[in-house]
Amino acid sequence: MITDRITRSIQKKLGIDLVDILATRLTGSELNSLLMKVFAERAAQLSPADLLRSYETNRFAQPAETDFILLLQKSEETLRVFSERGFVPRQVSPLVPLGTCSVVGVVDQNKIVSATRNGEVLADATNALALEIAAIRKRGKKRDALKFCTVQRHMRAQAITVKGFSPHFTIGCLVTAGRDTGSFGFEFSTVTDHLLTMSIMLRTVFGINDMHIKLQQRGNYPAEFLDKLARHVTAELSPMAVHVDRDATENTYYHGVQFKVVINKIGRQFEIADGGLVDWTQKLLNDRKERYCISGFGLELLNKMDEGLL
Repeated sequence: MITDRITRSIQKKLGIDLVDILATRLTGSELNSLLMKVFAERAAQLSPADLLRSYETNRFAQPAETDFILLLQKSEETLRVFSERGFVPRQVSPLVPLGTCSVVGVVDQNKIVSATRNGEVLADATNALALEIAAIRKRGKKRDALKFCTVQRHMRAQAITVKGFSPHFTIGCLVTAGRDTGSFGFEFSTVTDHLLTMSIMLRTVFGINDMHIKLQQRGNYPAEFLDKLARHVTAELSPMAVHVDRDATENTYYHGVQFKVVINKIGRQFEIADGGLVDWTQKLLNDRKERYCISGFGLELLNKMDEGLL
């Protein structure tokens, strides 16, 4: 990776293992103070002309293409549908603790915009909501199911050159946390709830009727789990088509199942919503009985389709 090559070059130039010193031999507060001082010194060297040049070339700083008023309107309508389905709206912070995605998931930290003050820019609201749910559980306030939703702007660092895609974008998210009830009771009911809620929202907010569900096998659950889930989802979402994709490439992000809502729009197929079961609350609370289901959809992407930006 380019970051590794640059790091090795710096260490050779300085003659010390700078990464080890900064990462393991300084306390968090010491590192934060050092970085803040470095950034303050670098900012002090910038002229207004330098700042403008930086803005013009920094892909993270560019404004969104989509109609802002339409985006706000669709965001509100989406939250109202989610709320009517029992999901409590939460607006999470745009800054979350360092490691929010990489510590409990399998996301490379290099795909995240890391920050000072032990933070990182929000890259996935479902991870942030997992922390909120774990904190609620730890305080002993709730042991029963928790259902939250949000519409949130996300920032991701990996470069994407596809037309209409940008480093920051708005996604609508659903999360449900609960406990193992045996016989896959939580899994069956929650996956169905997410898929039904997403399909209702897509019809009522975006006027999409041509859609189907795709289910993909993931690890850590018995082999028969997916077929049982498929029968349950098919019965509950009828007449919507439900397909089991047995040729899906390997994915260790989800457990048991990954589900997608596939739509037909502007003459193309889009996997507009994605979700599944993850073990994040189990890890955060060190409790194997915890269950967590997440899903998200490309709200801004749908706006861009209507505006002819794809």
